[in-house]
Amino acid sequence: MHIATVTGPTGRLNLTDTGAASSAAPPAIPLLLVHGMGYDLGVWNETIALFRANLPSNQRILAIDLRGHGASDPPADGDYTPDTCAADILAILDALNIPQVALVGHSFGALVVLATADAAPTRVTRLILADPPGDFNYLPPSVYDEQMVPFIAALAGDGYRAATEEKFAQALEGSTPATREAVLARLAATPRDRLVGMYKGMFVYDAVGAIDRILATPGTQISAVLAPSNSWPFSLHILRPSIPTTVIPETGHWLQLDAPVPFAEAVMAALNAID
Repeated sequence: MHIATVTGPTGRLNLTDTGAASSAAPPAIPLLLVHGMGYDLGVWNETIALFRANLPSNQRILAIDLRGHGASDPPADGDYTPDTCAADILAILDALNIPQVALVGHSFGALVVLATADAAPTRVTRLILADPPGDFNYLPPSVYDEQMVPFIAALAGDGYRAATEEKFAQALEGSTPATREAVLARLAATPRDRLVGMYKGMFVYDAVGAIDRILATPGTQISAVLAPSNSWPFSLHILRPSIPTTVIPETGHWLQLDAPVPFAEAVMAALNAID
């Protein structure tokens, strides 16, 4: 595996790449992994090791640092919406001459892969959403006013740090102590503009609309791998129950850290599923 750098729409994008497919076998569709807010491509280290041990030798695996995360440059305009992050993914595919790809996105990264397939449906063969956020456009107005309005206000004020720590703590319920320590350390090191920009983009993103448009275009298949807590009325798989789902028991939101083997197995099963 090697580290590569690609010039994206707003700066340098960092990624790891296991390399092009072996010439000894027909090329497989490359697999690209996209992390969530407040982390970097290192969240996939154990997942990639398991993939390399169990997937065919001609399987190319990539993982990226989203803009402003890891070693990727932050955008000068502070834009961290799913659509602009998707433009970065497409820039990587263009730079590496990858015509089609399978995408795995965790958390906010799940919205990024949805936005990528929505923008270029013929270039994405499979989408695997790893514990994606719900579609906040489907929150009842009373719930939005009671829960989201105060949180959005806190992001803009002095209560930012406490508010984000509380949200991450809720997402870490069911996680192992090691996962909690790793995630909270990353949160503490993540600059405010990255988190605020991604939260704001997440709260308005039309995830269900993207799913409907993608599924209406033949060729792309969507599945989800979920933590047990992902069962809200506005969860994507509840709003669109045709999405095949696998729940990994006894995990928190960072299920690839809590249960790396079951998570990798679930993703590989989704990759190999025939619809």
